[in-house]
Amino acid sequence: MAALHINPPENFTFSTPCNWSKWKMRFERYRIASGLSTKTGNEQVNSLLHIMGEQAEDIFSSFGLSETEQDDFDIVLKKFNDHFVVKKNTIFERAQFNKRVQLDGESVNTFITALYTLSEHCEYGILHDELIRDRIVVGIRDKNLSEKLQLDADLTLTKVIERVRLSEVIKEQQEKLIE
Repeated sequence: MAALHINPPENFTFSTPCNWSKWKMRFERYRIASGLSTKTGNEQVNSLLHIMGEQAEDIFSSFGLSETEQDDFDIVLKKFNDHFVVKKNTIFERAQFNKRVQLDGESVNTFITALYTLSEHCEYGILHDELIRDRIVVGIRDKNLSEKLQLDADLTLTKVIERVRLSEVIKEQQEKLIE
């Protein structure tokens, strides 16, 4: 079977360190898909530094790692995490999540994706799905549908997503029938 060639992610943009988590996720996907994860720690670290870009070398040097630590991919990745990831303000993150409503012209799927993204740093724990469900119910533009959803005592996140998506599709179909 022929090997699949996978391109690495673009170099990390050091001017926007807030994008580290997303870049790291893309690198992790590349690392697994390319087979890099099966290589030695040294090869993985060198690949990480090369793919990140030139500035990574200076940051890496500032970590003050021993030679053994420099060859340990997990240690190096943790050091970059510590360098780029700023402690999140949970209250602010939750406020952003709780203020989010569906925007004019915004699809239900885009709204739901935005809620999932906003909820990532809210530390809601086991309430995560229920709070997304509630935010969808009270945040959708269709107030009639919102009221109907609120009447369902057994409403789950899955049911809400299914119903709001179906409602949007039906409205689009109805508009086409009227044309």
